Amino acid sequence: MTVPRVILDLVAVQSPSYKGRGIARYSADFARAMVRRHPEMVSAIAVHPELGPLEGMDDLGSWLTSAPDWSDASILHLSSVFEPEIPVRVFWPRPATAHGLLTAVTLYDLIPDVFPGWYLEDPGLRRRWRCCREVVRAADAVLTLSESARQDTVALLGVPERRVSVVGSGISEAFRRPQSRLAALNEARRGVEGLEPGFVLYQGAFNRRKNVDGLVEAYALLPRTLIDRHQLVIACEAAPLTRNHYLVMAEHLGLEGRVLIPGYVPEDVLVSLYQTTELAVYPSLYEGFGLPVLESMACGAPTIAGDNSSLREILPREARFEPSDPEAIAQAMVRGLTDAAFRARLAAIARQEPPSWDSVADKAASAFEALSQRWGTARPSWRRRPYLALVGTPPELANAVRAFASYDWFCGPGQRPDRGLRAGRERLALSYGTLAKLDSWRGGYDAVVAWTAAEDEQSVSAVEELAAKWPDRTVIVVDRDTTPAGRAVVSVWEARGVKVVVFGTEPSWEKTAAVLARKAWSNLVA
Repeated sequence: MTVPRVILDLVAVQSPSYKGRGIARYSADFARAMVRRHPEMVSAIAVHPELGPLEGMDDLGSWLTSAPDWSDASILHLSSVFEPEIPVRVFWPRPATAHGLLTAVTLYDLIPDVFPGWYLEDPGLRRRWRCCREVVRAADAVLTLSESARQDTVALLGVPERRVSVVGSGISEAFRRPQSRLAALNEARRGVEGLEPGFVLYQGAFNRRKNVDGLVEAYALLPRTLIDRHQLVIACEAAPLTRNHYLVMAEHLGLEGRVLIPGYVPEDVLVSLYQTTELAVYPSLYEGFGLPVLESMACGAPTIAGDNSSLREILPREARFEPSDPEAIAQAMVRGLTDAAFRARLAAIARQEPPSWDSVADKAASAFEALSQRWGTARPSWRRRPYLALVGTPPELANAVRAFASYDWFCGPGQRPDRGLRAGRERLALSYGTLAKLDSWRGGYDAVVAWTAAEDEQSVSAVEELAAKWPDRTVIVVDRDTTPAGRAVVSVWEARGVKVVVFGTEPSWEKTAAVLARKAWSNLVA
């Protein structure tokens, strides 16, 4: 059996949305695990210079490249597709499609679909999210971190079950039990000013789903003796206004001086916090996986969390609570801080062997092999369908193109928008600004096709502008019976790399459309 060759994309590590967060850490560790466990399967690890420097990945230096050999691979793995600040074409580039690569994506969660009123109120963000959803739907394989996320992928996106595999997550070796709890506490106090022994820890993020408000309210419901004995530490990156909001909230609840928000803490400090906390609490309303829960347990912390989503796959029922009820959170916290037998059971749960990255890599390799076997040498037919911008083409050609390509249809110079096709598709007025916007939204036209008379001054000028704006993607259709002056113009275009399709005075529109599609496709792999 031929081993599939995979190009691993690392956009999540460079992403403005996820850089330094759990998704970025997961993607980096996933790449390391694949290289360590299945090096024969990894063709390259793709990075994107336009997104800024790749930090903390020096150990993968020989694998990293901004120009992977697409012909050496059969699968492109996308580490993150829900990237509101990055166009899809960056992490799913044209050459991957041109070379017929299959696609596999890692899907962490579908939280905005679960809570659309919280996350998708903005129309622009909603459109970008829906675009990213289509990337997942179009993927040949989807890898999830939990069974909960797998079920959401099938139910909310309609992805067939056979395409979705659960690979899980590993834990970095940095997250481990302390050799000395006292030494770890001293390390934590050096990294977090004002930290007191016996603290309760929450580590995650500030957003509505994470339910930090519910945690602070629950903490205020604890007996005063426990509040005085156990400081609440919220270790999250916090903007000044966010930090001020929670400190004011704490003051109003009678918790002044008992809630510590140190902001972002580096990994070594985070590990020492996990190792020395009296109780780790995660009141989240939904998690795609719950990596901080596993990290805290790996460091030996007694850990409790909300009774929902993937958290049910990590913790037994007695270690979970109803996160929407501050009273229930408070009761679980009191039990976790005062019930010796319950704390012993939490400690036993934390001693269980954490999942390994070797296991994740093995499961991912099996998914890649199954994907390769499922398709064999065949590739999905939609990948061979170019997307064209037609400028000034006759209605008959536009109608024939439908069988070979998708397209947007623009007027040529001097033409007006009309309903030239029986299907009622309107031609758009030729505006280079509009064409450029659509080019971006479509992920890049495979070719910009202009129908022109080579001796017409206005047509020649339009072609010159198209070729200047879309070099190496302009295809010109001209009549064979043109004048010597027109043939000279065509020669100049060809010398500049503009592709030219020449036909007689009675062309077959279907034949013309087929050649244009081939020209567009050859342009992709050029």
